Amino acid sequence: MPPRFKIEDELAHDRWYQFFEATWRFHQLLLAVPLYLLGGWPWVVWGIFVRISVSIVGHWTITYFCHNPGPGKWRVKGASVQASNIPGIGILTYGECWHNNHHAFPESACIGLEKGQADPSWMFIKWLGKIGLAKNIGLPRSVDQQEDLILVETSQVAHCHLGFCRTLR
Repeated sequence: MPPRFKIEDELAHDRWYQFFEATWRFHQLLLAVPLYLLGGWPWVVWGIFVRISVSIVGHWTITYFCHNPGPGKWRVKGASVQASNIPGIGILTYGECWHNNHHAFPESACIGLEKGQADPSWMFIKWLGKIGLAKNIGLPRSVDQQEDLILVETSQVAHCHLGFCRTLR
């Protein structure tokens, strides 16, 4: 039997999230109207329809490839689905390509954990924290709290001190 997807009660019954789930399509009007005024229908098509299509297709494509066997430093004990990292496309995917890191450290907003793993989403979240719009930003667990992880790439550092990730504060 496949795993069952269940949203936690505090999120499932939150009126704010319910509002956004029910109305997200209409939020596009906030951008569509100025785009139409600036450049007409071509700007609306590219700025709304193409942008959303590319984002959705891109997200599901990278998710598909990241959930197939490939490179990754970690294996999560007891997890039915493992993930891989896809090097070289961190900027293009806003860090989503570091999916093995995300599975190993789901509590972390920073998933570009190693040198050279570009993570633009982390940079944006870190900036939101600096200006006070984001709080309680998660970082990877310390080495002594990683009992659910198996290190599979011993050629790399066996822990994540994440110098650039810890510069949040």
